[in-house]
Amino acid sequence: MAPWLVGLVIGFGAVVVQAFFKVLPPPAYGVCIACHMRDLVNWVVVRLWPVYGLLSSGLPKFEGAPVSQSFPVLTIVGVLAGAFVAAKVHGEFRPRSLRVSSQRPLWEFFIGMGVMCSALIMGGCPIRTALKVAYLDLTAMVALGMIFLGVIVGSETIKRIS
Repeated sequence: MAPWLVGLVIGFGAVVVQAFFKVLPPPAYGVCIACHMRDLVNWVVVRLWPVYGLLSSGLPKFEGAPVSQSFPVLTIVGVLAGAFVAAKVHGEFRPRSLRVSSQRPLWEFFIGMGVMCSALIMGGCPIRTALKVAYLDLTAMVALGMIFLGVIVGSETIKRIS
């Protein structure tokens, strides 16, 4: 199937499921991977350790979108599974390392943790950051500049290593 057709089918299906279950996500929530990861982790923590996730009234106390309090937001799982399948089908799945060292996995873990923390501090994702820039938010302007810088540095690093 063509990518645009798959996107159309999945988008229409999401709208139908949203209407059927009466789910009302916040604006721009459908594109925020950092927020979806936060909400998935919060949902899992509340289900595994309810004593940490509940107030005396029985309602979840974690920060997150109301949509993620009833059932898990599985966008992260879908993105990872879809990217893996697409890469395998088209012969583009080539795991590569940026560094040859026994410390590499630990280093990459902390870089990823830093990226997620920065994304949540600065507004969630590049699209939300750009929207905040439109409202002249100084923090978002700095964050958008850092996103551009990170993309340039990351691209140049991958070019030199490949």
